[in-house]
Amino acid sequence: MTRPVAVFGSLLWILAASATLVESDAYRYAVALLSLIALYYYLKAPVRPRTDWIGWLCMGWGAYVMTRFGITYWLTPEHDIGASDWLYAFPFFFPILGVAVLLYEPLLEKIIAAYFAAALIMLIATQHFREVFAGETVRPLIMNNQIHGAVACGMIVIFTLFWLLHYLTDKSSDRRIARFAYIVSPFIVGLCFIAIYGAKSKGVWLALSITLPLLALVALSYLRLKLGAIVIAIAAVLLVAGVYTVRHNLDKTAGPTVSATVAMLESVTGGGDLGGAVTSTIGSTNTPVSMDERLQLWSNSWEVFSSAPVFGWGNRWLERWYQTRYSHIQYTLLHNGYLEILVRYGLFGAAIMAFMLAIFIRAVWRAYRASIIPRAAWHAYAVCLFFFSLTLLSNSNNRLAIGESLAFASSAFACWCHMRLKGEYLAAAKGMTSV
Repeated sequence: MTRPVAVFGSLLWILAASATLVESDAYRYAVALLSLIALYYYLKAPVRPRTDWIGWLCMGWGAYVMTRFGITYWLTPEHDIGASDWLYAFPFFFPILGVAVLLYEPLLEKIIAAYFAAALIMLIATQHFREVFAGETVRPLIMNNQIHGAVACGMIVIFTLFWLLHYLTDKSSDRRIARFAYIVSPFIVGLCFIAIYGAKSKGVWLALSITLPLLALVALSYLRLKLGAIVIAIAAVLLVAGVYTVRHNLDKTAGPTVSATVAMLESVTGGGDLGGAVTSTIGSTNTPVSMDERLQLWSNSWEVFSSAPVFGWGNRWLERWYQTRYSHIQYTLLHNGYLEILVRYGLFGAAIMAFMLAIFIRAVWRAYRASIIPRAAWHAYAVCLFFFSLTLLSNSNNRLAIGESLAFASSAFACWCHMRLKGEYLAAAKGMTSV
């Protein structure tokens, strides 16, 4: 690459991850340009990665989605387009984005450091300390609502902690970037936790309460047992003290939802059927509005999925949605990422996408085992996906900018790992092994 292309592409990678800082479509344009740059160098290089079955699977799924979308569009009188249905064709671009990672591999460490610098600047510029400590709900970073901001902050916390652990334990890394990580990481993590508390997203609180113990156990493997135990104990004490300090605000925010959920579960375990319990909870005046709306959305979604469980409704699902029991509800964002897939592509689509995800996770794990990537990269990848999968239980984050951006970045990284495991590379001439 020429220097201008290297600099421009590095900025594009930061923009590709910018959806965790600013909720906009900038990441889509960045991904499109990175794909074009990668395609240009891929076609130009006489020595290049070969497309194998994983690449064909990704592109085949993308082609299936677009073909089905197009057929439905042209054959239905209303020209059904669903709601964000074409986004599920994005896997078509995963293999070429893997080539883009391969192309910018020598610059990745600096690109990642630049991203964390941008994250710190954004967290400082958008802080709401006065409102947070006054008990008000805030919107972290520059997001469309507070839930999106809380999810983004949770992801940033995970990435930042493993970024810091990498430089604490890998002394062969760039020492200038290491010193930078030592300084900025505590501030990033602290600001993110304050923002997450202020966002008052119960789904994110639940996801973090499950993820943080797992993260602590993984972190122990990086530090000497005694030191690690002391660090985690101090962090746990601080977290518990913070929770105790704001316990009344937490109870006010989550208490009614917890009580309504417990009552619904007791109804089911007491011999009632799940459908009846959900209907009763929806009709109860004690059910918080947000929970009531989600239950209506999930009830509608299950009704739509049940009517076409194998292949789903494709982009005709809204046509069936308006015939459901609670069709009067104003949202078409289903507030559950798994139901989003099931109503459109059924069990077949869910199985294909789960299979692709399993392949990607395995590729990253194998790259770590082969010492192609640092241990922290594997752990950050796995823990972040685990956290994100938990947030999908209460919100359709895979349909949001943060979810799409994560899908592009994580899948591109996995495709790159797969290429590197096979010893693939791009070369300007045969016999050369430089990027």
